[in-house]
Formats: sequence, structure tokens, C-alpha cells
Amino acid sequence: MKEGSNHRSNWKAMFIILTTLIGGFLLSFLGFGLLWSGIAWHVQLIMMLPFLLLSYGVFRWSKGSIGSCAFIFIGAAPLGILISQFRDTNGSHLMPILVVFSWVIGILAGYYWGKLSRSTQSKSSEIDASS
Repeated sequence: MKEGSNHRSNWKAMFIILTTLIGGFLLSFLGFGLLWSGIAWHVQLIMMLPFLLLSYGVFRWSKGSIGSCAFIFIGAAPLGILISQFRDTNGSHLMPILVVFSWVIGILAGYYWGKLSRSTQSKSSEIDASS
């Protein structure tokens, strides 16, 4: 019985890893598509929000595993490296690097938000249990 439960948890962990890799890649692909369609660089910084939400959701779903949030970064890395090779209208690489860096900030902010909400939830459950 215990072996079946352990087997199920391994499949869940693999599914979470695969989902985060695909989610990171798809969000970076969306960012690349926005770049290709000609959206202004400063508007592309808004792509931080989907990464934040994905990271928060994955952190909550994986019950507080930082490794799952790292797989979002790994999934977004190939296109992030490609985007950072482009140049902005001034011929500099600064804006593409800032766009990719905003994705990283979104991932870290989602992780931190998930960690805060998890600690708040555990503190509230401790208060309920003690009263």
C-alpha cells in the first residue's frame, strides 16, 4: 500500500516539473511573440505578471517547493537568452536584458508571495487550533 502511495507522489512531482517547464517556455514564447509583433520594450515589462502568477500557483500547488519555481526559470531560459541578444532602438542590449530580468523578478516575487501566504495561513490555523 505504501509503495503505491510513493509511486503516486513521484508521478505528481514529475507532472509538476513538466508543467512548470512547459509553462515557463510558453510564457517566454508569448514574450518573444510580443517582441516580434513590435510591442514597445517598456510595455513588455508587464510580462512579469504572468510569471508571477505562474510561480505563485506552482509554489502553492507543490506545497512550498522552491525547486518547482526554479523549473519555471529553466523553461524560460532558452528564449530568454535569445531575446537578450536583440538590440533596442538605441542599439543597446539594455532593454532586452531588462525584459528577461523582469521575468526573473516575477518568478521570485511569486515565490515570495506564495511563501508569505503559506506562512500567514499556517499562523491563522495555529491561532484557530489554540482557541
